[in-house]
Amino acid sequence: MIVDIRRYRKAYILTAVTSFGGMLFGWDTGMIGGILTLPAFQKSFALDKNSKDFSNLQGNIVSVLQAGCFFGAMSSFFISEKSGRRTALFIADAIFIIGSILQVCSGLKTTSLSLLYVGRVVGGFGVGLISAVVPSYIGENVNKEVRGRCIGTMQLFNVTGIMLSYFVNYGISSHKSLGALQWRIPFTLQMLPGVLLFIGLLFQNESPRWLVEQDNIPKAQRALSRVRAKSENDPILLQELQEIIEDFRIHQRLSFVQQFRIVASSKPIFYQFSMAIILMFWQQWTGTNSINYYSPQIFESIGLTSTSAGLFATGIYGVVKVVCTALGLAFATEQLGRKWSLLIGGAGQAFAMYYIGIQGAVVPHAGLTGSSYFAIVCVYLFVVFYSFGWGPIPFVLSAECAPNHIRSLILAAALMTQWLFNFVIAKLTPIMLADITYGTYLLFGSCCVLMVVYTVFCVPETKNVPLESVHLLFQGGIVRGATRDTLPSRTRAKELQAHSHVKERDARDDEERNLKSDGMARRHVEDYNV
Repeated sequence: MIVDIRRYRKAYILTAVTSFGGMLFGWDTGMIGGILTLPAFQKSFALDKNSKDFSNLQGNIVSVLQAGCFFGAMSSFFISEKSGRRTALFIADAIFIIGSILQVCSGLKTTSLSLLYVGRVVGGFGVGLISAVVPSYIGENVNKEVRGRCIGTMQLFNVTGIMLSYFVNYGISSHKSLGALQWRIPFTLQMLPGVLLFIGLLFQNESPRWLVEQDNIPKAQRALSRVRAKSENDPILLQELQEIIEDFRIHQRLSFVQQFRIVASSKPIFYQFSMAIILMFWQQWTGTNSINYYSPQIFESIGLTSTSAGLFATGIYGVVKVVCTALGLAFATEQLGRKWSLLIGGAGQAFAMYYIGIQGAVVPHAGLTGSSYFAIVCVYLFVVFYSFGWGPIPFVLSAECAPNHIRSLILAAALMTQWLFNFVIAKLTPIMLADITYGTYLLFGSCCVLMVVYTVFCVPETKNVPLESVHLLFQGGIVRGATRDTLPSRTRAKELQAHSHVKERDARDDEERNLKSDGMARRHVEDYNV
């Protein structure tokens, strides 16, 4: 791992900078549930937690952000294609900061939620745009050997934001004398990752693949040289650049309508398109954001009735999520592979959700008993499995499996799906917890079982496959190929990786032969002159 960091340091720096975009959403995800429980927030907007409309209002406050995210992801195709990935991130970050300022200023001399709603929609637009562009920007820049880990780092920063906001809520919950500042401070602090993202982007390059698409080959060569930390004339770098150029020459630049026609007319590309959408759909139906948004309420239903105890348990949940995501990216994404990370993660999630649901059905409202303690453990167990599987991997596969010439369209569609069902989950969770109680967890557990089945038969292994070769995994029998990839020793990715190594070796051999030929020619000229 340390050797990897040294070898691919430029790729990791670019990844760390842009992954602050993931922290933006993570901060709000972890923050909003705790804020809704604060008496100061309820007082500022005249909310009665005992009223029958309170659950509906909770869902509205949380979910309007996802509504903005949906339209931000939708716009990503047009903005990132027209202005570039890096510029699109600047635009999105500025929009997010404006939305955050509006949220901080809400509730001044009024109990109306209107400005809060507007601020969350505006901020959500920025977050949605960022979420669709960051995987593309990272995937188009970094080396294939660490591509999965780098794209997944966005999820690590996401959960880090969740954890930090959990503890901010916990720490500030005891300072009741602050009044409205008790909830305004967390809203203000969520702008910090946005500021760091903006500053960091000033020192990063544009996507070399986007530059090739714009026919700016010299700038693409410089960008690739910078992120690879190699000379512009390095033979392997030139070979990679040539492969990118050839891929775009085969697939000319296409309009939005033309890209949709290609998706509809080509079976392999349609499958790549639909797989990205389905993976994001399943990710939301793991139930992860139900816990992220409403963890204090969930811990209370299990038996932790104290507000401070619920917030502290939520903070520990955030710590577990960060640690497990980091370990997963370090030791699972590139070593275990994408497919098995999803399989093991989905099975573990199903077990945890089923236990919580069954415990709630058998001993409802039992307080803190042995079974409820294990239910709390299962909340943490759920996040252990989610953090190396269905957390980062859908982002990784969506970016990897999208062809260069329609990557923006596929990622826009995938992230629109994510935000749409994120909105649905945010809106439905408080209602489901109130009406069907333990059935909520049984529903999520059943979804986890279904996503394991889908992974076995429909998801290929892409570990270490060059972006320009991933399309080969979608040719022929989709189910037969994906099923074969379930056996690590027989994955098609190994064959494509071996082919890529042969081409790199040939490029080095050609360079050595050229150097020897130049040396012999110089000696011949020198002997002739003598």
